[in-house]
Amino acid sequence: MFVIESSSEFDRVKERLKNTDSFWIPMFSDVYKHYTHNQLSYVYIYCINEDLEYIVSFNHTDCLRIQRQRLQELASTCSIFVLAKKRFAKFYAGKCYDADLMTWWQTNRMLPLNETNTAAHDMWNRWWHNETNTNDWLPITRHADRCTAMKDVFMKHYNTFELSDEFKKYESYAIDNFFAIEQSGLQVDTKTYTDKFQTNGIHSNKVYTEYNLYTSTGRPSNKFGGVNFAALNKEDGSRDSFVSRFEHGMLLEFDYDAYHVRLIADIIDYDLPDGSIHEYFGCQYFGKEELSKEEYEQSKKITFRLLYGGIDKDFAKIPFFGKTQIYVKELWKQFKSNGYIETPYFKRPMHKDNLFEMNPNKLFNYQLQASETEHNMLVLNELNEYMSEHDSKLILYTYDSFLFDFNLDEGKDKILELKNIISENGKYPVKIKAGINYGVMKDMTSKVV
Repeated sequence: MFVIESSSEFDRVKERLKNTDSFWIPMFSDVYKHYTHNQLSYVYIYCINEDLEYIVSFNHTDCLRIQRQRLQELASTCSIFVLAKKRFAKFYAGKCYDADLMTWWQTNRMLPLNETNTAAHDMWNRWWHNETNTNDWLPITRHADRCTAMKDVFMKHYNTFELSDEFKKYESYAIDNFFAIEQSGLQVDTKTYTDKFQTNGIHSNKVYTEYNLYTSTGRPSNKFGGVNFAALNKEDGSRDSFVSRFEHGMLLEFDYDAYHVRLIADIIDYDLPDGSIHEYFGCQYFGKEELSKEEYEQSKKITFRLLYGGIDKDFAKIPFFGKTQIYVKELWKQFKSNGYIETPYFKRPMHKDNLFEMNPNKLFNYQLQASETEHNMLVLNELNEYMSEHDSKLILYTYDSFLFDFNLDEGKDKILELKNIISENGKYPVKIKAGINYGVMKDMTSKVV
């Protein structure tokens, strides 16, 4: 292990890196701060072909410090794998791949690093959990021990990995687009937020989210600082704490209508009619041309039960569900015979060895959630590109909805453009809500035409 403390030593690392794959561990100074308001303590670099380990310190107190701007000089013609790349993107603009995603692509799990903590790390975190920047003064030798252990875990997965075009595409869309959302933060009313969540983590009246991309289905969870941003309570007033950052602003939400039904229709190549999906199915369920309000609500429940709980024999006579049932059976057949299935949009493999207690309908639901996420990543990519030219911000993504902090000075035309991007010009209809805070959102779908 070499600790880099001079310009000449740093230059030697630059040369070593150029022609070798490498594994990087960026270590942040503060264990508890969000990376948007953190600093790099050091970066561990393992040159794989050379079997050499380095630590480049930027803020650690045991080492002479390298100027952080020099980090951008480190690059390679080979592959760089970075632990927590989404966090590291705040500090490094070079080409690299996410190490956890590499492992998840193969095993459906992130790198198993829980056992790599040293006794010193555990003790240090217990002693100094109320202090800031504790990683900067935990002895660098203890950091080095842990990094080597993490490297050993990484290498077990690196040695079985093939860097495919499908992985590169998925990795780029996932990391880049969720990083872009996290940077925006959510403006809060400080008093309401701290009262409701009994937590702080507020910077300039903003709180920040962090998406976990490594779930069993690929559908991201979203938690930070003790707050579950993917499941904010609609009833207890906690959503009232999220407000607009603009003097003339509002929160604007786009929700897909009957989204999973439409995604399935795409997958099975079924043409759905225009108009209400639940009306369309309800008329077939009840054998009538017009539904009562109660029948409409019952239609929604029946559809969800069929999609997520399994299609009954009688309902399989309805063409959409009959075709869906055939797809479910074929998916299960592929899974058993090939040992894996691929997701529809990015061709991500989901291997039998990594999915437990599967049955045909559970597998179908995994595929459906993966399809939802992957389709949304394509939408997010277009949204983030569009939003980069505007003041308004995309601030929260939750499965079938997108929440914006919208600057009203940008005008109604921008709302229409957002609607067209998200709905793909009406292919996936959306409902639109707006409010002065996230707790008082009112439907305005009919007004945005």
